[in-house]
Amino acid sequence: KLGEKFATRKAYGLALAKLGHANDRVIALDGDTKNSTFSEVFKKEHPERYIECYIAEQNMVSVAVGCATRDRTVAFASTFATFFTRAFDQIRMAAISESNINLCGSHCGVSI
Repeated sequence: KLGEKFATRKAYGLALAKLGHANDRVIALDGDTKNSTFSEVFKKEHPERYIECYIAEQNMVSVAVGCATRDRTVAFASTFATFFTRAFDQIRMAAISESNINLCGSHCGVSI
């Protein structure tokens, strides 16, 4: 409902699923946090375009870059924000090569 308050992460999951309906080039990747990032909504609606990367954030970013480069997909990778720090080298190389990837880090407070 308009004006209803709910978690930002839930809004992300719902918006990601809607993007998947609007554009069949959208894919989602997650670092084994789909129930926390709500990317599970995308997985439920578009299972063929969801890639579970488990607890391997460097690999997740590299897979997103590969998909964006090879298949021209629009990749959305999500995990806890602090875990993206482990993938800094891959994120930097993605930026240098101007890869079309989107990173969503949730739970970015003092603790997870």
